[in-house]
Amino acid sequence: MINDFIPMIVLGYFLLFLKSNHLNNFLTGLIFISYLVFATNYTNYGLDFDIFRYLHRGVGVLVAIALVVYIYRGRVNVFKEQTVIILALFLLTLLLSFIGNDIYMAYYIHYVRNFVFVASIVAYLYFVLDSNDKLEELFKLIVAITILLAVFIVVEVLQIGWGRSWLFYSNPNYLGYALLPGLVLVIFSKQNYKQLIVPLIIFSIFATGSRAAELSVVFIVLLFIFFNIKQLNKSYLAVSLLIVISTLILFFDKIVTNQDFNGTRGVLAKISLNVFNEHPINGMGYGQFRKSFSRYVDEDIRKIGNIEIEKALAENTENAEKMTHNDFLTIVAELGLIGLVFVIFLFYKLYGELKKLLLHSRNNYFLSIGLIGSSLIFSLFHNNLTSFVFWFILFVPFIMNRNYEKTS
Repeated sequence: MINDFIPMIVLGYFLLFLKSNHLNNFLTGLIFISYLVFATNYTNYGLDFDIFRYLHRGVGVLVAIALVVYIYRGRVNVFKEQTVIILALFLLTLLLSFIGNDIYMAYYIHYVRNFVFVASIVAYLYFVLDSNDKLEELFKLIVAITILLAVFIVVEVLQIGWGRSWLFYSNPNYLGYALLPGLVLVIFSKQNYKQLIVPLIIFSIFATGSRAAELSVVFIVLLFIFFNIKQLNKSYLAVSLLIVISTLILFFDKIVTNQDFNGTRGVLAKISLNVFNEHPINGMGYGQFRKSFSRYVDEDIRKIGNIEIEKALAENTENAEKMTHNDFLTIVAELGLIGLVFVIFLFYKLYGELKKLLLHSRNNYFLSIGLIGSSLIFSLFHNNLTSFVFWFILFVPFIMNRNYEKTS
């Protein structure tokens, strides 16, 4: 029952937070509150519609309107900004994927519209977070909400026992992912009671049972050890490494080998390669794998006899649906070589920004790598391109460098 009231508790805390933190406007914090407690919340309190889902969309619309107002009032030339250019290039890539393909329009329009929605939020955040003090205040809010969610996960574990904690999320994997940025921000900060908060968040992530999030935790901890290798005394370093090694041993079957793994992701990779072979230039079309994957299941794949794929095909091949469960495979299958060229361009620009950021702040350099690395690890196991947080994390170094350069 307490899960039904978590959104109200979080909103109540947010209002208290605003009383003593005034750098950012209400909408900047609200969009992250919406992501953390509205976006995947299907609680309806007996109503005929998912109230929090509609609230999330409503907040997104307000952000898009605020972006238009900001650009109009400030007479901003948006195409002078690297982040906007990158987002526009990806939108162009999505539009080019339409050419020459048999497109299921309902999904194509849905996913392209979603990216426009996501790009609007990211562009808005890029413009309004015009100082690193504002960014720090936003990070402070994200950490606070992460701690709240972690506490509620502990309560859930105490109530129902160790399993997979969901809270109000539709998928525990995305609950695990939602906690990752907060973990990175805490571990690379001077947060009070850090020694208590970090284990709390790590415990909560493992309680979700998300293999991708668990692997990301290992990456974050190893990155932190590397960051502090000269400052850590030998005993502290030994304990940290012991924790990492123990975690890998205890959860090796889930994090690395996954003994419950049934080969589905391997089969999806083979299907994606078949799609790429038939549509190498611009892919099969954005959002199309979900509906059209069955067309690319050949005899070699059928001989594998994967249970999930066979079950999806058994009832009606035309209506069978499957996601790639991997953002890289999504780009390969749905966007082709044009998509891969965009990815190379994006990481080239990101590499340049990280090099510049290292000159400004070693701490923020490692913090950015922690945010980006953990997010990309998760994206190798799930479809995360449709989340504005995925894109915002990629652009954190761009925002920091822009703000450093303004003050220099």
